[in-house]
Amino acid sequence: MINRVRAWLNRPLAEDFSLKNQGWLAVQAGVYIFLFLSFFNAGGSNWKERLFMHALFAVGCALSSLSVNTVVPRLFPVWYDEEYWTVGRHALHVLLVLLAVSLGNQLVLFLLDLPLLPFLTMYLMVTVVGFFPVFMGVMIAERRRLKRNLLQAQQLNVQLDQLHQPNVPDLPTVTDLPKGILLTSDTGKERLSLLPNQLVYIESVGNYVEVYWLNFMFPQKTILRNTLKEVEAAIADDPQFFRCHRAFLVNLRAIHHTTGNSRGYLLMMSGTNREIPVSRSYLAAFDARMAKLS
Repeated sequence: MINRVRAWLNRPLAEDFSLKNQGWLAVQAGVYIFLFLSFFNAGGSNWKERLFMHALFAVGCALSSLSVNTVVPRLFPVWYDEEYWTVGRHALHVLLVLLAVSLGNQLVLFLLDLPLLPFLTMYLMVTVVGFFPVFMGVMIAERRRLKRNLLQAQQLNVQLDQLHQPNVPDLPTVTDLPKGILLTSDTGKERLSLLPNQLVYIESVGNYVEVYWLNFMFPQKTILRNTLKEVEAAIADDPQFFRCHRAFLVNLRAIHHTTGNSRGYLLMMSGTNREIPVSRSYLAAFDARMAKLS
């Protein structure tokens, strides 16, 4: 049971903490609070006063949640790294948002000159009202995203099968030799010359890039002092190379198999057991590039 709960809390999760997305979610939260309070007829006896107070609580909820969802992830970027975001982390984040909403509610009561509730009581009330719909909304959205990514990964595997099929022409034709690619260090002293199909993927590690390539089908790794941005610019003219993540650039023709999770795709590359992630922000461009390549 404990292992099952731990596995569930460690499930990958994706969340968009951009101002645009969180602004829209904050508006939805405010509307939900306004309708919830109005439905249960909380507040004074006068309906105008009740609606005004409900509106203040709704605005306070929207502003509190917006502040936490946009400011905190920028203050702690390592903790909120999308690659490590899980169900457990998001549950803790939701509790933090509800804590901010509780503070906002106390401020509204103070401004209205109404009796303040004990903060623990206020936090418990807000958690009971808000945690379930907020968290379940995220989980439903993630389930949809996971289903979409898994389905798209299956379609990509069909494309990969077609891409890897040998193309044998009916008549002998003269083909041009593939143009080589040259990767260099930032000083130009270190160089690596490869044919396009030799390059499997490149990973950015600090101030260096690790180039994974095949030498007569044997995997090799070469480390160059350079940035992934500079390497990407050097091979930008070749459509089979694609930046799929802030730390990875892959050879699309070297993808052996794809699978998906709620964050995006996972690419299994030829000649290696490494799974390369395709970040959520690169999904649309990745799909478009694969469609053109096949």
